[in-house]
Amino acid sequence: EVIRLPPHPSVPARLADRLPRARIRASSLPECPPELDCRFVPAAYKVVNPADPLNYGNYDVAKRKSLGIAVRTIVIHDTEGSYGSAINTFQDPTRDASANYVIRSSDGQITQMVPDHDIAWHAGNYYVNMHSIGIEHEGVAIQGASWYSEQLYEASAALVAYLAVRFHIPLDRGHIVGHDRVPGPTPEEQSTQHWDPGPFWDWAHYMDLLQASIVAADVPDSPIVTVDPPFATNEPPMTACTGCKPLPAQPANFVYLHTAPSPSSPLIGDAAISGGGTTQASDWSDKAATGTQLVVVGQQGDWTAVDFGGRKAWIEDPADAPVLAPEGGSFAAPRKGKKSIPVYGSPYPEASAYPSWIKRHKAKITPLQYTIPHGQKYGVIGKVTADYYWSPTMTKHAFVRSPTAYYQIFFNHRFAYVRASDVRIKTFAPLAPTPTPGATPSSTATATPQSSTTAPTNM
Repeated sequence: EVIRLPPHPSVPARLADRLPRARIRASSLPECPPELDCRFVPAAYKVVNPADPLNYGNYDVAKRKSLGIAVRTIVIHDTEGSYGSAINTFQDPTRDASANYVIRSSDGQITQMVPDHDIAWHAGNYYVNMHSIGIEHEGVAIQGASWYSEQLYEASAALVAYLAVRFHIPLDRGHIVGHDRVPGPTPEEQSTQHWDPGPFWDWAHYMDLLQASIVAADVPDSPIVTVDPPFATNEPPMTACTGCKPLPAQPANFVYLHTAPSPSSPLIGDAAISGGGTTQASDWSDKAATGTQLVVVGQQGDWTAVDFGGRKAWIEDPADAPVLAPEGGSFAAPRKGKKSIPVYGSPYPEASAYPSWIKRHKAKITPLQYTIPHGQKYGVIGKVTADYYWSPTMTKHAFVRSPTAYYQIFFNHRFAYVRASDVRIKTFAPLAPTPTPGATPSSTATATPQSSTTAPTNM
């Protein structure tokens, strides 16, 4: 017998029930699933000073679909203020900032401010802006749990699921990222990049709402692991600032990395930040967030050694309370004969790729302050090619492409890029099950690499 129960208002609809109703081709603004409370309020798009056409805000008209600029990433932000103040900020052309969407904490209302095929200025890295959609969530990172309501999580997940279908974005932690994972395009900007939505954003719950696993597959003999601490009981010590009193114990989305296999050893730190690692909530240098893929290079008791930010780091991973989960996927390592290779925050085209008439405002490819020494390995997110949307004014635009290929990798707390010509790639894919004797050929499964190991086929 089939029993059908009417929905109860206290039980939120599952995301799977929402997806079939989502409009895959948006024909008007706002661009949202029809069941969400969405509205459109345009961000400022105007010249600040008519005498200076280079000074305009707050986004770039790009028509990414027609140009072939792939949208492959969704960046999760918090507003560090109220919903209304964020909307007001993006309507002020002097602020040089915008996001595609802003979501209210109290009820999940969504305001779209930049059309999806235009480039919002949200991530502090123009290459990432070119290839992403930015979503601001009302909240303050250090107070995360008090702002990140279930209504906000639900609305955001429904919006992201819709966008992922529309732009063919894989639902994994390599492509659904926090602003804290976005690298700076230069060494100087790496140190000043933001850390929102912070350590209190519940990535495990958020990915569950997306019906996407944090861990894709346990592949035999793979050295790759995924950071996957139990959010509800994971309460690492933290402070609000260096030398301040400890914050109250509360669930967090990361594990600390140490310089040696001991809880009393220093935290690892990062070359972009002076001094060693700290327990400050905003210090991203010594934290590996939920969904980060790492390559295991050693084991000592309950401690696991991994490659992290160009060095070896240690994570406490007790057998009776593991925080690392075996994973399949691919890793990138320097090619044979290379003692070390550079790391980049933005894979822009080389100077020779620009036409002669673009004489100014070229994006320069600049190595970050890291190198990867021979023998180290890093999880692969995808393969991309160098490109740049040249837009010095509101009326001058050009899309510059280069055949130079890069791999996007999990590197430190952030992601990074390495030239494809500098690395070798090794993949650990799930094995197809052994066919049952007498089974027809159609019953035999075929192994499919996880989405994070291949370049997305967008647009």
